[in-house]
Amino acid sequence: MNKTILVILAFLVQLSLAFSQTKIIDMHIHSYSEADFGEREPTSDHYGKKGAANSEVHRVETFAAFKKWNIVKAMVSGNPQSVEEWAAKDINNRVIRGILIFSPDDYGLDSLKFEQMVIDKKIEVFGEIGAYYSGTTLSDSIWQPYLRICEKYDIPVAVHTGGGDPGGTYSWSPKARLKMGDPYLVEDVLVKYPKLRIYLMHNGGEEWHEHALRLMAYYPQLYTDVAVMLWIEPNTQRTVIEFLKNAKHAGYLDRVMFGSDQMVWPYAIEKSINFLNSLDFITEKEKEGIFYDNAARFLKLK
Repeated sequence: MNKTILVILAFLVQLSLAFSQTKIIDMHIHSYSEADFGEREPTSDHYGKKGAANSEVHRVETFAAFKKWNIVKAMVSGNPQSVEEWAAKDINNRVIRGILIFSPDDYGLDSLKFEQMVIDKKIEVFGEIGAYYSGTTLSDSIWQPYLRICEKYDIPVAVHTGGGDPGGTYSWSPKARLKMGDPYLVEDVLVKYPKLRIYLMHNGGEEWHEHALRLMAYYPQLYTDVAVMLWIEPNTQRTVIEFLKNAKHAGYLDRVMFGSDQMVWPYAIEKSINFLNSLDFITEKEKEGIFYDNAARFLKLK
């Protein structure tokens, strides 16, 4: 077999992978405004790959990934301005409006303003809630007025679990502590709001993925995503394989949802999809569930 034929076969394999997954819902996408980038050099990931140079390049490249991989819906969290900018340019109605929030009063919010944003459909998913970064937990009293509103209007809640960026405690998130990322700290919310649709982002991370599974066992309404774990670095890929194997063994794989958490690296969307597709212990039907069906059920899509 000559080299030309091998190249053609490799191309056909890649093409078949691109079209084998008919629909994807990405439950963990981030948007940014130009102020989020500033004038600093683009950030490099674990592998040395630089992120997008500015907010518009980032949006365009992310939208291109949506089109390439047939991502029909994406839960987009960021500051409210950036989310609205993305929604305004989203001609395919892919964007599900979220909000990236670390403290309840971010963006000058209070419960009244928050409820109005929900009524106006400016917030369709409450999250990503990064309580971890502010040294709080979702069970703390300061978050309860928001959770009551989410339960009242049936707004899904997305909460960060696991750790954060290495060194973040020494810079922009001085109150962050690994112990604050433990999914068990969300349990009081599950008890207090049994009708609340909630999912654990990052399935507990490297540190707490077994705790995420135990919570899923006790609380059948609880879902998770596998965002960032699929691509960010080798250790997260190692632990997400363990999580997915255990979730399959326990029978909870139908509550696991795909997410990329691309942050400033839009290429991470494709890398996440390819990594999940490469796992041969998950059947094609189960992959379809993770990529689309489970999120469609969670979001109550028609």
